[in-house]
Amino acid sequence: MAVISAEELEDQAELSYIRGTYEVALLDSEETFDQTVVIGDIVADEVVAGTGGYARLTFTYDAADIAAYSNGQPLSQKIANFVHDGSSEDIVFTHVALIRNVGGTRTVVGVESVGSTAVLSNGETAAVNINLLHGRP
Repeated sequence: MAVISAEELEDQAELSYIRGTYEVALLDSEETFDQTVVIGDIVADEVVAGTGGYARLTFTYDAADIAAYSNGQPLSQKIANFVHDGSSEDIVFTHVALIRNVGGTRTVVGVESVGSTAVLSNGETAAVNINLLHGRP
């Protein structure tokens, strides 16, 4: 049996997380997403850009975001804050998707239902904990 050191796991985490940009998208869908979800599914159900000021949010990880291995690979807490622009159009969504973009190739990391239909209006904000989305189809 091979033994992998904590240092090697941290190196692998750095390769896995730092090489790309992450995008967080809001979806309005009645679908039940599973492991077969692909980027085309996300694009088809994404809230229309500009509706209530909606736009995908992006972020990256850097080496400082990867904590020491301890029964799993912890990453720094990232929060995506979607803010309604105060216009008359509501941002209506049912799911949040995390997308990884490496060199222009986008893949779905995870999709999470918000449990019901959420509506942002009049400058309201939705804060999404990114750690909840990693690896969740």
